[in-house]
Amino acid sequence: MIDKKEIIAVLAPLNYWGKDQDTGFNREDYLKTIEKFSKAKEDIIAITGVRRAGKTYLSKQFLKLLIKKGIAKEQTFYVNFEEPKIEPFLSLDLLDNIYEAYRTIINKEDFAYIVLDEIQNIPQWEKWARIMQEKKENIKLLITGSSSKLLSKELSTVLTGRILGINIFPLDFKEFLNFKGLELNKEYSLLTQKKKILRLLNEYINYGGFPKVALEKDDAVKSQMLKEIFEGIIYRDIISRYRIINTIVARNAAEITLNNFSSLISANNLRNILMGLSKKKISPNFIVNLLDHLEKTFLICQIPIFSYKIKEQKLYQKKVYCIDNGLINAIAFRFSRDIGKLYENTVAIELLKRYGKEKLFYWKSGKHEEVDFLIKEGLKIKRMIQVCYNIEERDIKKREIKALLKASKELKCKDLLVITEEKEGEEKIERNKIKYIPLWKWLLE
Repeated sequence: MIDKKEIIAVLAPLNYWGKDQDTGFNREDYLKTIEKFSKAKEDIIAITGVRRAGKTYLSKQFLKLLIKKGIAKEQTFYVNFEEPKIEPFLSLDLLDNIYEAYRTIINKEDFAYIVLDEIQNIPQWEKWARIMQEKKENIKLLITGSSSKLLSKELSTVLTGRILGINIFPLDFKEFLNFKGLELNKEYSLLTQKKKILRLLNEYINYGGFPKVALEKDDAVKSQMLKEIFEGIIYRDIISRYRIINTIVARNAAEITLNNFSSLISANNLRNILMGLSKKKISPNFIVNLLDHLEKTFLICQIPIFSYKIKEQKLYQKKVYCIDNGLINAIAFRFSRDIGKLYENTVAIELLKRYGKEKLFYWKSGKHEEVDFLIKEGLKIKRMIQVCYNIEERDIKKREIKALLKASKELKCKDLLVITEEKEGEEKIERNKIKYIPLWKWLLE
């Protein structure tokens, strides 16, 4: 175990009292939420999200905001549990030693804002947090992690206070434009900047919204960065954390799942494909658990079919989406660029951010007619959305609109939206009003 002076020497470069910190571009909406949550005294703030989405930068932006408002630099403390020099010692004892080193050398007794980054790497960290709460230590804890388990109900029962959770995503399109230096702060900006917006939309759809990728100019470097993010998720957040022995099957499963983005997927089908590749038997439970791991680490999201019968929702195939289009284009083995599916994946992630997974479903009839997204509020379907890149093609439009109208009649929903490449306006069909909007404009609503 490293001693107190070594701990401070290792952590000083990561803290404002050690040196100035690079905080990148401020993500104002998230910052406002953290600031609001920070006023709840006994509650822990948890920032979760996929690896490299910007959790570290966001937490340091919050500490910087506190310092600007008058908090002494020494009252802020940032610890990264993926720091190579402390990674070999990860344990509850290490947590104790780090805290004691900070209190002994940096800040003996003043109130402290403490950020524990990638806290899930410390086994049973919640026990330490509970002791801090019970002792009423003079601190505010902010934890970050690449696992939705940090927000689980089971975890909340272990701690005496609440966990106030913020799930952050890679950049949405509006944030992406800001990162590129394009601020749409005037009403006429959408008109005057349309060409640039469409060019950047193409880049966004191809390379996604991971902040560092967005700032990189070289396409080859972007692709390499995205591959490294994927490797980090698979090997650090899934294989290592869940102690998976069959690493080849786990990696293949992730790649096959990404190849099926914006499509139906089942554990059984995935298992059959993997057994065909490996020529070995694979446990059904292994595949079910693996899909759960992929979702808990935010690499994918599985959206269920809408049904008033919970059993049908559980048994029927789910549609799978990837957290970022860039990962799809960097990893998936596709022979052609399926722009329609990439549009749908882009919409799925934006809907997840706006509404949360619990409110999202897809609809399918017995004749395989399908509506991409239903948004549920309470017991009712609030809105239905079709994503159709080439809506101007007659047969495609007929098929998509037919499904939308049938679902509308069955579920008594009149708010019908079609997200397109460029078609905009409204159309009345069979007493139903259908709204069309281009993807870029909908993303900026």
